Amino acid sequence: MDMNPTAAHSALSPAAVRVAVARLLAWLPAGPVAVLGDPAPPLLRALRQAGVAVQGDVAGRTTVAAIVVLERADAAQASEQLQPLLAGVAGPVCIVVAGEAAATGNRATWEAAVIKAEWRKHPLNERVAPYGELDRVTGLLMIAFERVPEQALAVYPLKALEEERDLHTDMTREPGRRSDAHMTRYAQAAQFIQAGDRVIDVACGLGYGSYQLAHNSLAVSFTGLDASEYAVDYANLNFAPASPTAMNFVVGDAQNLSDMADGSADFAVSVETLEHLPQPDLLLAELHRVLSPRGRVYASVPNDWSDETGEDPNPFHFHVYDWARLVTQFQRHGFVIEKAWLQDAGGGQKRHLSARSMLEIDPVAGPACDGEWLLVLARKAGAPQQAEEDPLARVRALLSEGRRNDVQVNLEAHFNATDPLLRARAHALAAIIAAGEGAADVTGNHWQHVQTSAREALSTLSTETDAAGLLHLAARQLATDNDTRPGALQLQLRAHAPVLATVLGVQPALLADIDDRAVVSGPVEGAEQINIGARDVRQLIDAKAWLDGKFHEHMQRIVELERYTTELEAARLWLDGQYHALTAEVQRLSPPPTPPSDSAA
Repeated sequence: MDMNPTAAHSALSPAAVRVAVARLLAWLPAGPVAVLGDPAPPLLRALRQAGVAVQGDVAGRTTVAAIVVLERADAAQASEQLQPLLAGVAGPVCIVVAGEAAATGNRATWEAAVIKAEWRKHPLNERVAPYGELDRVTGLLMIAFERVPEQALAVYPLKALEEERDLHTDMTREPGRRSDAHMTRYAQAAQFIQAGDRVIDVACGLGYGSYQLAHNSLAVSFTGLDASEYAVDYANLNFAPASPTAMNFVVGDAQNLSDMADGSADFAVSVETLEHLPQPDLLLAELHRVLSPRGRVYASVPNDWSDETGEDPNPFHFHVYDWARLVTQFQRHGFVIEKAWLQDAGGGQKRHLSARSMLEIDPVAGPACDGEWLLVLARKAGAPQQAEEDPLARVRALLSEGRRNDVQVNLEAHFNATDPLLRARAHALAAIIAAGEGAADVTGNHWQHVQTSAREALSTLSTETDAAGLLHLAARQLATDNDTRPGALQLQLRAHAPVLATVLGVQPALLADIDDRAVVSGPVEGAEQINIGARDVRQLIDAKAWLDGKFHEHMQRIVELERYTTELEAARLWLDGQYHALTAEVQRLSPPPTPPSDSAA
């Protein structure tokens, strides 16, 4: 496929290009990048404008990563078309599928083609393929991969995994929804790992989860434990050598962590484990002992996968979990649920047609609707809660309620804070509010305070990056002499969206929430694609709860009717028997008819 940037028109719309570039910038390592496959001039131009050193091939050049653009490829021949493109690529690669290629093949088709070539999903794949959006957007597919290390591939080619697939699956080498569901849990768990944490992954399986945690957090060590020697050997060969953080996998029993000292870990991950253990209480008791006072656990279980018998049909599951049982078990062993989620993947034995989603639920009230999995983040009772909400969250809440006077009072309380970064952020938010009200002098005064406080915050390593972003934003605002033309402020702030998101705490709508709606949308893999707001979600949840109630009510009625039908059939058979018996008795007692005599004739 020709990579001439002046070639045929690209199928990537401006909206799709903006989304693709934003995600690629969050994923790409620093250095030159090769862009291969179909010509996509808008994408190349946007990447170069963002400061990416783009090359058209990998031959004879040193590149850190590659982007393969597929717009007119045929999904039916995905393997044949991808193999020559991937042949010369050593570093990670992101496949960008658009146009006809996205319309003719679903996500799993393209994943399978790359995995077949002995690649695996990249540990930062979530950055280019956010789990909750995979069923909301069509017309643009992005999937990141890395090569399976040669030393691991020599022992564990893809075929070698087939024998262990029922018990252990390397989800980085598995296409489809179930793989997405498992990998996104680790990406989510990593958000709650604090810098310097010692992490244990209990029942780690083949180790891909620990590897993902290592790439997405600032933990200092990882210990994976699994009862399977095969799994531990696989993890130590495939993932430990490639991990950016010290990582070790050992054979052990999740119900007996006696080899681990008291307080020797700060964060524990154990997904899809409790239901597999004969005595899951032993694991939770051990985790409470092994975790430090500030320790936390991230865990998941299937949400009531029982059949009509009340048992889980999976032969490897010893227990059926629901919300009440999960919470009670954690509380019994000294844990408090901090956060909780319901997860769906679709394509399974339960909620087969559901779209991929991760819905946060109230950790006290529990779920208001059904879901395929329950996930929780729990802390040891008495441990300090994770960092409270941003100090400016209260200000933004008051602002959204229109309580202008209270906003001013709360902001002024932060103008003299001891933390210079907080002072800078408070003045920046005040400047934005004042600019919106047309108070140019007040706006300029606040931006000057932002400059002063941000310069002070530059001296601290932990706040240096955020302070630099604020300093640049303030300088731009002061340089424009507080341009009051309609829309000028919005354009300036849009240009500094990362500053707003990470420093001011004002979360702008994600690119995907706006621009993805311009990308072709429609049903994919049996699930209908929708874009809805929080109020709509609540209404749908309430409607679904009502429908579930009616469904169960009618199902109960159907069961009763079926029981009556069975009883009626039994009665009919009894009556038939009685009728035939009575008929036979009548025939026996009745005299035979006398034939007419000749004389009578």
